[in-house]
Amino acid sequence: MEKLNALDGMAARVFSDDASLLVGLLKQVADGFRRASIYRPLNALSDLNPDRRSKLLAYARGQFSRGRGILWTSQLQGLERLLRDSSFALCTPTGSGKTLVANMALVKELLLRGHKDVAPLAIYLVPSRALAGEVEAKLRGELGDEMIVTGLYGGADWGITDYWLSGEQPTVLIVTVEKADALMRYLGPLLLGRLRLVVIDEAHQVVPEGGENTRISFSEHRNRSLRLESFISRVLARRPDVVRIALTAVAGGATLPVARWVEGRPDAEAVGVRYRSTRQVIGVLETTPNRPCRILLDIMNGRPLYLRGEEQPVYLRLRIEQMPQLPAGMRNSLNRFNSLTVLWTALHLVEEDQRILISVAQEPEQTMRWFKEALELPTWATAPGFSAPDGELRGRYDEARAACIDYCGVDSFELALLDRGIATSHGQMPQRLRRLMTEMIEGRICPITVATATLTEGVNLPFDLILLSSLKRRSWDAENEQQIITPLSTAEFRNLAGRAGRPGAARGIEGMTLIALPTTISTTADSFVGVQRRQRRDLVTDYEQLRTALLIEERDADAVESPLAMLLTAIRDRAISVLGLPPNRFLDWLDQVLPPNISPEAGEGASGLRARLADSLDELDGVLLAALEEVARADEVSMTGAEAEAQLIELWRRTFTAVAAAQEEWMEQAFIRRGRAVVETVYPDADERRRLYQYGFSPIVGRRFEGVAPQIRVLMAAAHSYGVDDASTRLRVFEQIGMLLSNDRGFGFRVRATVGDQALLANWRDVLAWWMQVADAAGPDADQLRSWQRFVADNLEFKLGVAIGAVVAQAWSAGAGDPYAVPSLSEWRVTTGLPWFGFWARELLRWGTHDPFVAYVLAQGLAHTRERAAERREEFETWLHANHVDIEPDDYIDPQLFLEWQNSLPRREHAAVPFAPETVELTGTNGARPRYNVIPVPHGARVSWLDPAGFELATSKDIAGAYDNSSIRNDYELRATQRGASVNRTFRAGAQ
Repeated sequence: MEKLNALDGMAARVFSDDASLLVGLLKQVADGFRRASIYRPLNALSDLNPDRRSKLLAYARGQFSRGRGILWTSQLQGLERLLRDSSFALCTPTGSGKTLVANMALVKELLLRGHKDVAPLAIYLVPSRALAGEVEAKLRGELGDEMIVTGLYGGADWGITDYWLSGEQPTVLIVTVEKADALMRYLGPLLLGRLRLVVIDEAHQVVPEGGENTRISFSEHRNRSLRLESFISRVLARRPDVVRIALTAVAGGATLPVARWVEGRPDAEAVGVRYRSTRQVIGVLETTPNRPCRILLDIMNGRPLYLRGEEQPVYLRLRIEQMPQLPAGMRNSLNRFNSLTVLWTALHLVEEDQRILISVAQEPEQTMRWFKEALELPTWATAPGFSAPDGELRGRYDEARAACIDYCGVDSFELALLDRGIATSHGQMPQRLRRLMTEMIEGRICPITVATATLTEGVNLPFDLILLSSLKRRSWDAENEQQIITPLSTAEFRNLAGRAGRPGAARGIEGMTLIALPTTISTTADSFVGVQRRQRRDLVTDYEQLRTALLIEERDADAVESPLAMLLTAIRDRAISVLGLPPNRFLDWLDQVLPPNISPEAGEGASGLRARLADSLDELDGVLLAALEEVARADEVSMTGAEAEAQLIELWRRTFTAVAAAQEEWMEQAFIRRGRAVVETVYPDADERRRLYQYGFSPIVGRRFEGVAPQIRVLMAAAHSYGVDDASTRLRVFEQIGMLLSNDRGFGFRVRATVGDQALLANWRDVLAWWMQVADAAGPDADQLRSWQRFVADNLEFKLGVAIGAVVAQAWSAGAGDPYAVPSLSEWRVTTGLPWFGFWARELLRWGTHDPFVAYVLAQGLAHTRERAAERREEFETWLHANHVDIEPDDYIDPQLFLEWQNSLPRREHAAVPFAPETVELTGTNGARPRYNVIPVPHGARVSWLDPAGFELATSKDIAGAYDNSSIRNDYELRATQRGASVNRTFRAGAQ
């Protein structure tokens, strides 16, 4: 830069105007790259711990090799704030590089700070299990050599992968808020003692959507915004010194309130610019029968897009083959015609190296079936095909295909689409298969993806184009016998649109999100004409409403809704309207009312007005009880009404509600007075409060669960021969536990009020047998698969798993006594008083197997399918009998022995092939300087070694094509000595 600055100064006096202008432009561009280099902030960050400087510089070089060494404006601002402050909110549009700032926060707080006699820990909160898997993989790849990175996706128990508990390395826990809350109940004092940093990804999700659906979610104990506010507020109340970093898109006006909440200051300002690293374009894909589609570009970077001086909108005509006319049965559904036109368009755009997401609002199984049937039409034979990749990528594809057969079956829609190069993902898909599908997308093996919103909640995947055929979700209210229509919120749409054109992932500099809108009806049958005309009008209206809302929301708001305020308001409004309570009596009513006195159906998931009021109050009691019990447990104090009031005053100050808007005074009073009532009136028994807290249910539900918890423990304790039992005997243990839950509508199984779901509930044992892979168990057909998967996810993995986890957690706590005791495998059985079945039960439900060995092998990546994992059991048992005597039934499922066996396996060596110095012939230098930085440029059978200015310094032979265009990502040094000249590789770039 010094030479370039000097040349620029000289050019103005000596060179021609054109040459001087060129030098000046080069100087300005180079200066811009220098200021945006990742080396500058990382060098400054290393001043905190100079001993780590070389590690940080190596990290910076690695980012350069991945094409991420030049920072976006938002990243520069975030890193500048990180250098200056500790806690802050980074609020920039999706795709602006927030993750890098989070990674550097982890480095700063876990590696560069001094920590005396404790391994520091960070909690990285993510909104979904899918995102947890992606963040874990990427963080482990970039920082895994320096810290433990582990993703924990759900549950209240301790699993085989939770080695972080007793580790001495800095640790990052990547968790959903549900898992974080469970860990707090199970290991709170231990967790808080090590906690140094909390990263809140997609922090704007603390802002709830308004409307009746949100109020209903409170009474059904499933509102994630409230869980997030409650968890973070409790952490801040207990550890106000912990560093907080909030990452959020600018959506819903949440910028300023989130910043105030995270920093804990009323004058806090977010680090945020409306800079976008790629152009975000929103528009319409116009679909018309028997005519090619065209694209209308409507909005770019939040502003209307039009041609200046012209009245016509911006259109792009697609030069692709016209979709063949569909059979009448397909055309008679406008939604089906619209969806199939989207698929036809996607298949042809793939030929232009586009990566395409087809986002499905609901019922993905219906869309997958439509796609499968269309691809089988003879008239679609001319559609572009798919060829599976070769080499290493073929191995990954085959693994995904095997897992798809394993979990979905050979006749499934998922497999049929995967064979055509179309990946699928939805919320009910088994976790392992969903991870493999994500690999298909990320590795660009499958160019088209069909997915619900669960895939795109913060997940960074390489999409150039996103297509939607609907902007609504529909459900059925069985009690009121009416359809419930929920429009896609602007926050959801912004989050989705931000996945298109992400820098470093997509191929272009813009991302496009298109809503498919038919320009006319598709049917020729008179009986369907009226319906389709109405449907088309609705689709157009939905888009216009979304477009208007997106443009309005481009400006920030200073006040937004908050979960706790909405919950308190819902309770008060219902108490006034349903019970006839005078408004001035509300606080007195809170002091003494019990949920069962409001409705005998409290805690049973009933939808009556009184029952919803009782359950909403129960939800509030759960928030208060958790906060108070964590104080009592950590400080070892006897919680009194006065102590509860003092603690809740402090907690209220830490809530998002306290900063989100100017709240009415009655809300804080209601919060505090109800908390005091929880201790003095509602749950006066301290031991009961402790048990209810550890169960993790809302208090009323927890009270009922307490009646079956001892029975579950007895069943688990009796499973001492599980290791040698046959499959049907093992299944019977789960059936017996499930029988205790199945009929309770609070902690037990719950399904929708549809005929199909009710039939599944009545025959849940058949679903369990299929999922646990019991021989000869009948499975679902392709149309039923997702319903079965939904029942597994909602009721077997979650409901049954939570119940088992709650019993195990309480068994550990009762046996350990010391809240700071660290769980370990060697002490687990003695402490809990349970056989190893209790340790494995939840993992078995997660992996879909009755055999703990199969679950272990899958978790450790020692087999790709459940069938292959089962085949390795004989190998383990042979080793067991050869190395141990006096083998007991429990030894066959002892995780310590599984670990010992795994460590005995021959390890596959992955020794890096050393780069031998390559002899070169000097051509452009005499070697007066001993070292030169060079880059290889292959041409034919030779390689030219150029200096940064582009001059050739040396040449060598390119033996066997060792150098190609990717070689420039490595660093090479030309070294000249009296014995000759050679090139040495000083840095090897990793995989992109």
